[in-house]
Amino acid sequence: MPISIRLGDQLEHRLSTVSKRLRVNKSEVVKRSLEAYLDQLEPGKSAYQLGEDLFGADASMVSDVSANYKALLEKKLRAKHRR
Repeated sequence: MPISIRLGDQLEHRLSTVSKRLRVNKSEVVKRSLEAYLDQLEPGKSAYQLGEDLFGADASMVSDVSANYKALLEKKLRAKHRR
């Protein structure tokens, strides 16, 4: 869909500079910029959703590691040095 916008001289110059540096036309720069801007505005996945598959990834099957790490570490060290 064609769209028309008015740009100030400084913004036009910046757009020209970037399009030349990237070796793409101005329309492509505007499309990429607009898409990046809209992606920032739209609600995406939360930090939890992004890392959900990684939580509990240690496969230790112990659910309270952060609460009882000292006791768990002591138990492992005692078992290691009994050998």
